[in-house]
Amino acid sequence: FVLTNGKSNDFFSKIVSLRHPKNAVHTASGILGALQDADISKICKEIDENGFAIMDAKLTDQMVNDITKFAETTPVRYLEFDKKLITYSEEEVIFDENKRISPRYQFKMEQILENQTIQDLCFDDSLRAIANNYLNAVPIVDIITMWWSVPYGKEAEDKAAQMFHFDMERFKFLKFFFYISDVDTNTGPHCYVRKSHKGLPKSINKDRRITDEEIAANYPAEDILELCGKKGSIIAVDTRGMHKGKSLTEGKRLLFQIQFSNSLFGDTTPVAENVKLTESNQKKKEAHSRS
Repeated sequence: FVLTNGKSNDFFSKIVSLRHPKNAVHTASGILGALQDADISKICKEIDENGFAIMDAKLTDQMVNDITKFAETTPVRYLEFDKKLITYSEEEVIFDENKRISPRYQFKMEQILENQTIQDLCFDDSLRAIANNYLNAVPIVDIITMWWSVPYGKEAEDKAAQMFHFDMERFKFLKFFFYISDVDTNTGPHCYVRKSHKGLPKSINKDRRITDEEIAANYPAEDILELCGKKGSIIAVDTRGMHKGKSLTEGKRLLFQIQFSNSLFGDTTPVAENVKLTESNQKKKEAHSRS
């Protein structure tokens, strides 16, 4: 990916699209509303142009409250930032913002799929329709994750994904971020460099963390964005582009994420096992050939 500045991924994505051509989806209803062809195309065009799109629709207050309550009462692993590699604790704790032991607390996929609201979002037809169109292939629900972030100082920035970087788990992928708490400039907004998913300047086309200063030297200030939003906000992002989660200086942030991919080639991601699906979601899973 680095050697070709992304062209290798574009090439293999075309092959995937030939083998698994996107479904002919003209309408879809779900959390994003009742989408028509034109709506789906408009959203995907914006992602293709800028690397992200902020959805007009939001999660309902009931959905936000349900997910928040779940996250406040479910034991969670924490990032062991003092270790050489990025690892999470074997120990699970109840998140307490007043007893910070890590900058990031991440739930297991099996845990969060126990929550009905989250499970329904993973099978949401409107999200899948956007992914289907943007990836130009039948999408696969690949990574489902949720984590708390809290202020913790400079030493934790790198491993907590709070420095600029690009993701490269698959050939092509699209993430949906759901802000479960209010997010402003002080509480860890997702930061994105507009259009950087199309290719990177040579000086930062590196498989490493990139500093704010390096980003500022290569892009105009108006393209280095903080994507703030109220709780319930939904953002679709191609994180092949340069991005980071800004370090928190106050409060806490709860974020839920679904990733759709065009192929499972690449990084080894744990598979959620023994997940009990609702009857309606089981039917959707069976209906989607690559679920």
